[in-house]
Amino acid sequence: MRFWPTIVPLLATAASVAAADADAASPSETAPAPEPTPVGQLWTGQWQDEDLAASSYTKSCHTTTTHKAAIYKLSEMYPTLKVWAPELKVFYNKQHYPGSWEGEDVHGDGRTLLKMDTEELPFAVREWIKKNPKQRHFSVQDDVVFFAPGAIYPIAPLWAEQSMIEDLECEAILNNLENYSATPKDGAVLGRVSHEATGKNEVEFTIKAFQVHGGQAGEETKSSKDEL
Repeated sequence: MRFWPTIVPLLATAASVAAADADAASPSETAPAPEPTPVGQLWTGQWQDEDLAASSYTKSCHTTTTHKAAIYKLSEMYPTLKVWAPELKVFYNKQHYPGSWEGEDVHGDGRTLLKMDTEELPFAVREWIKKNPKQRHFSVQDDVVFFAPGAIYPIAPLWAEQSMIEDLECEAILNNLENYSATPKDGAVLGRVSHEATGKNEVEFTIKAFQVHGGQAGEETKSSKDEL
Protein backbone atom coordinates (compact mmCIF):
# COMPACT_ATOMS: atom_id res chain seq x y z
CA MET A 1 0.00 0.00 0.00
CA ARG A 2 2.99 2.33 0.48
CA PHE A 3 3.42 2.50 -3.30
CA TRP A 4 0.14 4.37 -3.96
CA PRO A 5 1.30 7.81 -2.68
CA THR A 6 4.09 7.67 -5.26
CA ILE A 7 2.17 6.06 -8.14
CA VAL A 8 -0.90 8.32 -8.04
CA PRO A 9 1.03 11.58 -8.64
CA LEU A 10 2.95 9.90 -11.46
CA LEU A 11 -0.27 8.77 -13.12
CA ALA A 12 -1.73 12.24 -12.77
CA THR A 13 1.39 13.77 -14.31
CA ALA A 14 1.36 11.28 -17.18
CA ALA A 15 -2.30 12.03 -17.87
CA SER A 16 -1.61 15.76 -17.91
CA VAL A 17 1.26 15.32 -20.36
CA ALA A 18 -0.86 13.12 -22.63
CA ALA A 19 -3.67 15.67 -22.61
CA ALA A 20 -1.24 18.47 -23.42
CA ASP A 21 0.22 16.45 -26.30
CA ALA A 22 -3.28 15.82 -27.65
CA ASP A 23 -4.10 19.53 -27.45
CA ALA A 24 -0.84 20.37 -29.22
CA ALA A 25 -1.47 17.91 -32.06
CA SER A 26 -1.71 19.62 -35.41
CA PRO A 27 -5.09 19.67 -37.23
CA SER A 28 -3.60 17.49 -39.97
CA GLU A 29 -2.97 14.77 -37.39
CA THR A 30 -6.45 14.85 -35.90
CA ALA A 31 -8.74 15.85 -38.76
CA PRO A 32 -9.89 13.10 -41.15
CA ALA A 33 -8.29 13.16 -44.57
CA PRO A 34 -10.49 14.79 -47.23
CA GLU A 35 -12.16 12.42 -49.65
CA PRO A 36 -10.60 12.30 -53.13
CA THR A 37 -12.43 14.00 -55.97
CA PRO A 38 -14.50 11.41 -57.88
CA VAL A 39 -12.84 10.51 -61.17
CA GLY A 40 -16.05 11.33 -63.01
CA GLN A 41 -15.84 14.90 -61.77
CA LEU A 42 -12.20 15.19 -62.85
CA TRP A 43 -13.18 14.23 -66.41
CA THR A 44 -16.40 16.22 -66.71
CA GLY A 45 -15.91 18.71 -69.54
CA GLN A 46 -14.65 22.08 -68.29
CA TRP A 47 -16.09 23.99 -71.24
CA GLN A 48 -19.28 25.12 -72.95
CA ASP A 49 -20.00 25.32 -76.68
CA GLU A 50 -20.08 29.12 -76.53
CA ASP A 51 -16.61 29.07 -74.94
CA LEU A 52 -15.25 27.09 -77.88
CA ALA A 53 -16.80 29.49 -80.37
CA ALA A 54 -15.50 32.52 -78.48
CA SER A 55 -12.00 31.04 -78.52
CA SER A 56 -12.17 30.39 -82.29
CA TYR A 57 -12.00 26.59 -82.04
CA THR A 58 -13.19 24.51 -84.97
CA LYS A 59 -14.48 20.94 -84.68
CA SER A 60 -13.87 17.74 -86.61
CA CYS A 61 -14.70 14.05 -86.17
CA HIS A 62 -17.95 14.99 -84.42
CA THR A 63 -20.02 12.04 -83.14
CA THR A 64 -23.19 11.73 -81.07
CA THR A 65 -24.18 8.36 -79.63
CA THR A 66 -27.07 7.45 -77.32
CA HIS A 67 -27.18 4.34 -75.13
CA LYS A 68 -29.89 2.81 -72.97
CA ALA A 69 -29.27 1.34 -69.53
CA ALA A 70 -31.01 0.28 -66.36
CA ILE A 71 -30.16 2.41 -63.33
CA TYR A 72 -30.44 1.51 -59.66
CA LYS A 73 -29.71 3.20 -56.37
CA LEU A 74 -27.71 1.17 -53.89
CA SER A 75 -30.83 1.01 -51.73
CA GLU A 76 -32.45 -1.00 -54.56
CA MET A 77 -29.71 -3.62 -54.67
CA TYR A 78 -31.92 -6.02 -52.73
CA PRO A 79 -33.96 -7.76 -53.92
CA THR A 80 -33.64 -6.41 -57.50
CA LEU A 81 -29.92 -7.11 -57.94
CA LYS A 82 -29.52 -9.88 -55.38
CA VAL A 83 -28.11 -12.28 -58.01
CA TRP A 84 -25.19 -9.94 -58.70
CA ALA A 85 -24.93 -8.17 -55.34
CA PRO A 86 -22.30 -10.44 -53.70
CA GLU A 87 -19.81 -10.02 -56.53
CA LEU A 88 -20.54 -6.30 -56.76
CA LYS A 89 -19.64 -5.91 -53.09
CA VAL A 90 -16.36 -7.76 -53.64
CA PHE A 91 -15.54 -5.82 -56.83
CA TYR A 92 -16.11 -2.39 -55.31
CA ASN A 93 -14.65 -3.19 -51.88
CA LYS A 94 -12.37 -0.35 -50.73
CA GLN A 95 -12.73 1.38 -54.11
CA HIS A 96 -13.53 5.06 -54.45
CA TYR A 97 -16.93 5.69 -56.02
CA PRO A 98 -16.39 7.22 -59.52
CA GLY A 99 -19.34 9.55 -59.04
CA SER A 100 -22.80 9.83 -60.48
CA TRP A 101 -23.68 12.14 -63.39
CA GLU A 102 -21.03 14.85 -63.83
CA GLY A 103 -19.04 13.06 -61.17
CA GLU A 104 -21.24 14.20 -58.28
CA ASP A 105 -21.09 11.93 -55.23
CA VAL A 106 -24.30 11.98 -53.21
CA HIS A 107 -22.96 9.30 -50.82
CA GLY A 108 -24.80 6.47 -49.13
CA ASP A 109 -27.82 4.80 -50.66
CA GLY A 110 -28.25 7.69 -53.10
CA ARG A 111 -25.31 6.42 -55.16
CA THR A 112 -26.32 4.78 -58.42
CA LEU A 113 -25.14 1.97 -60.67
CA LEU A 114 -25.94 1.42 -64.34
CA LYS A 115 -26.57 -2.05 -65.75
CA MET A 116 -26.17 -2.97 -69.42
CA ASP A 117 -25.81 -6.13 -71.46
CA THR A 118 -22.12 -6.51 -72.21
CA GLU A 119 -22.80 -6.91 -75.93
CA GLU A 120 -24.49 -3.48 -75.92
CA LEU A 121 -21.23 -1.78 -74.99
CA PRO A 122 -19.42 -0.18 -77.95
CA PHE A 123 -16.57 -2.30 -79.28
CA ALA A 124 -13.95 0.22 -78.12
CA VAL A 125 -15.28 0.11 -74.53
CA ARG A 126 -15.25 -3.70 -74.48
CA GLU A 127 -11.69 -3.70 -75.79
CA TRP A 128 -10.62 -1.16 -73.17
CA ILE A 129 -12.04 -3.36 -70.40
CA LYS A 130 -10.20 -6.41 -71.80
CA LYS A 131 -6.91 -4.53 -72.01
CA ASN A 132 -7.27 -3.19 -68.46
CA PRO A 133 -8.09 -6.26 -66.36
CA LYS A 134 -7.19 -4.46 -63.12
CA GLN A 135 -9.61 -1.58 -63.69
CA ARG A 136 -12.16 -1.16 -60.90
CA HIS A 137 -14.90 0.82 -62.65
CA PHE A 138 -16.72 -1.81 -64.74
CA SER A 139 -17.90 -5.01 -63.07
CA VAL A 140 -18.50 -7.61 -65.78
CA GLN A 141 -20.59 -10.58 -64.67
CA ASP A 142 -21.22 -13.07 -67.46
CA ASP A 143 -23.34 -11.21 -70.02
CA VAL A 144 -24.00 -8.03 -68.00
CA VAL A 145 -21.85 -5.14 -66.82
CA PHE A 146 -22.34 -2.73 -63.93
CA PHE A 147 -20.77 0.70 -63.59
CA ALA A 148 -21.35 4.05 -61.93
CA PRO A 149 -22.33 6.93 -64.24
CA GLY A 150 -19.06 8.64 -63.31
CA ALA A 151 -17.11 5.77 -64.90
CA ILE A 152 -18.27 6.92 -68.34
CA TYR A 153 -16.43 10.24 -68.23
CA PRO A 154 -12.75 9.11 -68.17
CA ILE A 155 -13.28 7.14 -71.40
CA ALA A 156 -16.16 9.11 -72.95
CA PRO A 157 -14.81 9.14 -76.56
CA LEU A 158 -14.71 5.31 -76.58
CA TRP A 159 -18.49 5.27 -76.28
CA ALA A 160 -18.85 6.55 -79.85
CA GLU A 161 -20.33 3.81 -82.02
CA GLN A 162 -18.14 2.86 -84.97
CA SER A 163 -21.07 3.32 -87.34
CA MET A 164 -21.35 6.96 -86.24
CA ILE A 165 -17.69 7.84 -86.85
CA GLU A 166 -16.87 9.60 -90.11
CA ASP A 167 -13.85 7.56 -91.21
CA LEU A 168 -10.94 5.42 -90.03
CA GLU A 169 -8.80 8.47 -89.31
CA CYS A 170 -11.45 9.89 -86.97
CA GLU A 171 -11.89 6.47 -85.37
CA ALA A 172 -8.18 6.35 -84.55
CA ILE A 173 -8.28 9.88 -83.14
CA LEU A 174 -11.31 9.24 -80.91
CA ASN A 175 -10.09 5.83 -79.72
CA ASN A 176 -6.72 7.20 -78.61
CA LEU A 177 -7.32 8.41 -75.06
CA GLU A 178 -4.00 10.27 -75.18
CA ASN A 179 -5.91 12.85 -77.24
CA TYR A 180 -8.71 13.18 -74.70
CA SER A 181 -8.89 16.20 -72.41
CA ALA A 182 -11.38 17.78 -70.01
CA THR A 183 -10.22 21.24 -71.10
CA PRO A 184 -9.99 22.63 -74.66
CA LYS A 185 -6.64 22.86 -76.40
CA ASP A 186 -5.47 22.60 -79.98
CA GLY A 187 -5.78 19.00 -81.21
CA ALA A 188 -7.60 17.70 -78.12
CA VAL A 189 -10.60 15.39 -78.17
CA LEU A 190 -13.44 16.68 -75.99
CA GLY A 191 -16.43 14.77 -74.67
CA ARG A 192 -19.78 15.68 -73.18
CA VAL A 193 -22.18 13.32 -71.38
CA SER A 194 -25.89 14.04 -70.85
CA HIS A 195 -28.69 11.81 -69.60
CA GLU A 196 -32.46 11.57 -69.41
CA ALA A 197 -34.65 9.31 -67.28
CA THR A 198 -37.05 7.38 -69.52
CA GLY A 199 -38.92 5.37 -66.89
CA LYS A 200 -38.52 3.68 -63.53
CA ASN A 201 -34.96 2.38 -63.36
CA GLU A 202 -34.45 3.34 -67.02
CA VAL A 203 -32.15 5.98 -68.46
CA GLU A 204 -30.70 7.08 -71.77
CA PHE A 205 -27.29 8.73 -71.85
CA THR A 206 -25.79 10.54 -74.80
CA ILE A 207 -22.10 11.08 -75.48
CA LYS A 208 -20.84 13.77 -77.81
CA ALA A 209 -17.19 13.60 -78.80
CA PHE A 210 -15.12 15.59 -81.27
CA GLN A 211 -11.66 16.98 -81.90
CA VAL A 212 -10.98 20.72 -81.68
CA HIS A 213 -8.46 22.72 -83.66
CA GLY A 214 -7.02 26.18 -83.38
CA GLY A 215 -8.31 28.29 -80.58
CA GLN A 216 -6.52 31.40 -79.42
CA ALA A 217 -3.51 29.44 -78.15
CA GLY A 218 -3.34 27.45 -81.37
CA GLU A 219 -3.57 30.58 -83.49
CA GLU A 220 -0.78 32.22 -81.47
CA THR A 221 1.44 29.17 -82.00
CA LYS A 222 0.69 29.17 -85.72
CA SER A 223 1.48 32.89 -85.98
CA SER A 224 4.81 32.37 -84.20
CA LYS A 225 5.76 29.60 -86.62
CA ASP A 226 4.78 31.75 -89.60
CA GLU A 227 6.98 34.58 -88.32
CA LEU A 228 9.93 32.21 -88.08
